[in-house]
Amino acid sequence: MLKHWKNFIKAFAPTYHVDVTMYHFIPGMPVKAEKTRHAFKKGELVAAQDFFERASEKTKSHSIAPVEINLVKGKRRVINSRQFGPVKALKKLRLSA
Repeated sequence: MLKHWKNFIKAFAPTYHVDVTMYHFIPGMPVKAEKTRHAFKKGELVAAQDFFERASEKTKSHSIAPVEINLVKGKRRVINSRQFGPVKALKKLRLSA
């Protein structure tokens, strides 16, 4: 019976995903952004946070820049964000599709 209640409550838990955006900048050309989404099931906040931390450490150790990593709850709410390199300056520039 307890298992059924846990499954019922888990049905209302939010989903989580980690968005990794890599920016490619060539002078004189528009900035290209390559976005990758890693989705997690409902209520898997611990797994999403663990993946976010591992992705941040891997990006930092390989010196990949500019990269933006976001941990998102539900559809839009950003819980945690990390930026490596001049991401803010590149966002101001014109992005290509």
